[in-house]
Amino acid sequence: MNLARTALVVSTSFALLLGGVPAALAAPTPPPAPPGFSAPPELSEPAERPGPAGTPAPSLHGGSGSDAAPAPAPADPPAAERVPAAGDLAGAASAGVHPTTVQDVTEAFKIVNDHRSQARRAPLVYNTALSRNAQQWADTMAAARKESRNPDPWAGAPAGGIRMDQYYGKGVFTGAFEGAEAVEALTHYLLDFFPRNGTDQFARDLTHLGIGVSHVATSGPRGPGWETYLTIYYYAYPAGQTVPGTTATPAQGFVPPVTAPSYTVRGAIGTKYHRLGGAPALGQPTMNERGGLVDGGVYQQFRTGTRTTTIYWAPGHGAMAVKNYGSIGGRWVAAGREHHFGLPVTDEHPVTGGAYQVFRRDGRSTMLMWSPGTGTRAIKQHGAIGRAWKAAGSERGWGFPVTDEYRHGAEVRQRFSKGYTVHYAAGRTWATR
Repeated sequence: MNLARTALVVSTSFALLLGGVPAALAAPTPPPAPPGFSAPPELSEPAERPGPAGTPAPSLHGGSGSDAAPAPAPADPPAAERVPAAGDLAGAASAGVHPTTVQDVTEAFKIVNDHRSQARRAPLVYNTALSRNAQQWADTMAAARKESRNPDPWAGAPAGGIRMDQYYGKGVFTGAFEGAEAVEALTHYLLDFFPRNGTDQFARDLTHLGIGVSHVATSGPRGPGWETYLTIYYYAYPAGQTVPGTTATPAQGFVPPVTAPSYTVRGAIGTKYHRLGGAPALGQPTMNERGGLVDGGVYQQFRTGTRTTTIYWAPGHGAMAVKNYGSIGGRWVAAGREHHFGLPVTDEHPVTGGAYQVFRRDGRSTMLMWSPGTGTRAIKQHGAIGRAWKAAGSERGWGFPVTDEYRHGAEVRQRFSKGYTVHYAAGRTWATR
């Protein structure tokens, strides 16, 4: 959807937590206001307010999504569903021309409650725990340089919430717009063009609010500027419930961004990182790219929570990721990384009943294969036993490897999960069961 206005070009992108585009959002104009809503011009038509003379038009993007209270989370959720810890965030605001301030957050907070007041809804209170979570996601979007929904917006929220609504967006600015003015433009845009989706900003039972803002310095053909990222979390808690971290205004409980060293992600490794999901999936880089590996390889490490992923690249190998926290990655690391099995030539791939990843050094490929019943074992694809196993149908034929290759007298053997033992001696390979 593209809306051309006097001094502002707005393009919207939807990323809804529940999927699908509601009819109210499919139209090229804002959905109708709820009964009793009488918005003043500055709220209903923010896109028509021109900036100072000569100010290039900003470009705004955003979305909203809603969700009911989540089921209890598993003890160890998938990496893609984790919100990176504050200490792992790239702290994009520290590199911007406008550090995130209490004035930025207060501006968004005021606009939200102005909207609710016009709809005759009770004002919301600021919550530091929700805002810390919102700030983490604003920083995560800033690190990825694009707006995106949080796959786990409940993470870090006080217990007892019954549902939530997430609004998120990106504004690209140059010229005289700055700081709180950029936040004002982006907040108006999000609230005016995404007012309804499941639970919405005007719901009567909403009680608490979390706000996060992050700025990133930019440069381009129209001169220096910045990108502003905004996350707003609306939460509903049962009436009368005491919610930790509640304050009347951001000034009483402002949560500033937590900054960490900023590292550059670029080249083939950067392409792979973003293809795998970027910061939401792999977390933030913990180092810049480093070289000096066998076969001319380079690598860069990323972390989300306690999970570390390393992406490697070398000529002829491409860029591949190793899940250091997984069974296959752990076996590879314990064996000496690229010094033993070599660099990865595939990512980790699932198969029925397990997973595998292939590594290569000096032209010789080794497959590390995992299943719950066998753990991770090595198959020498360049060897006679490995070739025979593949010819027999791989894991669909003889099964998953139960052992690595081992010596038995004059033979080399390897056992597989379907009861086969493969033998090699004197240039001959055979299987017994």
